[in-house]
Amino acid sequence: MESDVVMKGKMYKIVIQSKMASRSIVWLFAGLLIAAFVQHSGAEFVQLDEYYRMPKIYEYDDYDRCVAQAPLALADDAVYCVARTVIKPDQESSLWRLIETFSNDTKRHFRHDHLDRGFCIERCHQLVQSLDGQTADALYVGKFDIPFPYIINADAFNNVSGDRERYGRLINICQNYALRQQYNLSGYTEIEYCTGPKRTVPMDGLDISFLIITALIALLVISSTWYDHYTSKQLGNEHYKKDLPCRKTMVLTSFSLVRNWYRLVSRSKDQLNEDLKFFQAIRFFTFCLVVVGHCGDLFTASSFANTQDREAEYYSPVGHVLINGSIIVQSFFEMSGFLLSIHFCTTQAKMKRISWIAILVTVGYRYIRLTPAYAFILLLHATWLPKLQDGPLWPRGAEVERNFCRRNWWTNLLYVNNYVNADEPCLQQAWYLACDYQLFTVGLIILVAVTKYKKYVVHIFSVSGVVAILIPALVVYFNHFDGVFVVTLQAERFIYWFDEMYHKIYIPFHTNIGCYIGGVVYGYLYYRVRTSDNKGNRSGFLKFLWYMTVPCGILTLMLSMIFYSYNFEKPSLWIALFFPLHKNAWALFGAIVLYGIIYNYNRFIKSVVNFPLFVPLGRLTYCAYISHVFFLKNFFYGTRDIAYFSHVSMYTKVISVIVASYILGAIVALTLEFPISALQKHLLSKQLEKHSKPEPPRENNNVSPPSA
Repeated sequence: MESDVVMKGKMYKIVIQSKMASRSIVWLFAGLLIAAFVQHSGAEFVQLDEYYRMPKIYEYDDYDRCVAQAPLALADDAVYCVARTVIKPDQESSLWRLIETFSNDTKRHFRHDHLDRGFCIERCHQLVQSLDGQTADALYVGKFDIPFPYIINADAFNNVSGDRERYGRLINICQNYALRQQYNLSGYTEIEYCTGPKRTVPMDGLDISFLIITALIALLVISSTWYDHYTSKQLGNEHYKKDLPCRKTMVLTSFSLVRNWYRLVSRSKDQLNEDLKFFQAIRFFTFCLVVVGHCGDLFTASSFANTQDREAEYYSPVGHVLINGSIIVQSFFEMSGFLLSIHFCTTQAKMKRISWIAILVTVGYRYIRLTPAYAFILLLHATWLPKLQDGPLWPRGAEVERNFCRRNWWTNLLYVNNYVNADEPCLQQAWYLACDYQLFTVGLIILVAVTKYKKYVVHIFSVSGVVAILIPALVVYFNHFDGVFVVTLQAERFIYWFDEMYHKIYIPFHTNIGCYIGGVVYGYLYYRVRTSDNKGNRSGFLKFLWYMTVPCGILTLMLSMIFYSYNFEKPSLWIALFFPLHKNAWALFGAIVLYGIIYNYNRFIKSVVNFPLFVPLGRLTYCAYISHVFFLKNFFYGTRDIAYFSHVSMYTKVISVIVASYILGAIVALTLEFPISALQKHLLSKQLEKHSKPEPPRENNNVSPPSA
């Protein structure tokens, strides 16, 4: 007996020591990584005195001063134009040779021969009038061959053709005068758009329709809330927390603000949903990371002063964690696939049969639930967004959005905007909604197949996995792409509208299918394990892997740096295979992380992710995601001054966007998303049951947002 106690004590001591050793190794490994990378992060990528010889990429006249000082007699000329300048090659100029050499590193540097300029028309008038005709003619430079996209198409703005005819030559001379004086260079300057205090967009029928729809929604919410209160027969708030026996009454109270509030903050009574409650916290944190990435993109797409600091990040391994953070979207795809699989298996277990028609019904059900809130935000962008602010950059952010949304709204509402007119996007980050919707359909097909043909489960999943690796590998190989999605600063200036890799490898669903299928497979396996053994595997090796996932994930992001530093020969078979394996490694990391949280590998982390506040925040993530672009436009394009890029300034904007997005998201969720979901439940659930079709996931499969 005593020997057994001693033996158990020794075993317990060994387990404790192994845990401590594992954690020590993890922290030592992470510390060595950080120390090594920080050591290189300070490396200077170019001599700053040489860098400052080149023209500034972003430079704008003072907008408010321009408008205020315009003569009353020339009030129509109180115009401010934003233009793009491309410097004309001049091999005799040492400065041009510096610009050419530096700009040729297109993966890590801006094109310093491509400039953004803001011109006060009145100032340019005065300057050109002070020049004699011969000098002015000599300063004018016509368009020459430009081998890269340099300007947004004119039809994205209003009245650009007339402005180019009136002011094009004037601005060309004005800019070349400055280039000659400061740098002894010249260039071709083309107006992108012009703006001014008198150039407001007139109100039209669509603008009025938005007000009418908003008023109707408000009336519905007020009426439904009053009716819900009027029918209350119970004391306190219990009336709002439970479904009423009369279906007609439940339909009439679907828009009740109080009832939907309790839907938002309520806790699920289902044990499976309670076990997976931590997904809401993961949704919230990943959404925050998405906003970080989008804010980084918009710093470059709008304007900022210290471009050298942004370029220097491309020489830092630590900087590549942010630069390549767009891969975080794969975590969303995996979570979505996992939850789809869990809810499908749960629902299928209660049914006698599953038919192929279930796919169409479930996809339609999901469309009805997601689209109204989405359409409302699209309508907001197409109508009242441009009227909220003005300034030198505002048309680039709001006017373009308005025109693209009015032109391409149907691609969004059909969830094909990641394939159709993706270079003229409305609500650009909504490519993820389309991609997830398409992957949802593919996931359903696979799950119905493994349900109907249970003997071939391994074969179906195996073929799906091979296809998920083969398709992106072929796309990378035949298009001569790199082994990772390369985020270049030049592509960010146009928010990837002209980037070939963005359109062919980043946003299509067929190149993002790997992690989604990984989530489907993992959810399928988890459901089978959970129904037989709820304890899980708690071996020391698996725990060690679980603690290693974060440093390995960071290292994976840093590994992408090799494709920025070197131009490998392409097409290459190893690069083609590296791309899907590197991308889908997140499915493995995600599976390990989820497994460890589910089986409580770390009590502190489990308690944090199960904190009750994350439940409503996670449920609001879908509406916060479709709302956050609205605030990105306002915070970045509404500025008057050229910003200074720093991590403090960026994260200040990140926090502002997150808070504002959740406020608007809560309003949209409580007045549209939750009421529509309730109406579906009360009006369509019986029809679904009659056909024995699987009921689609509700709150736990809300679409979770990605990166651009």
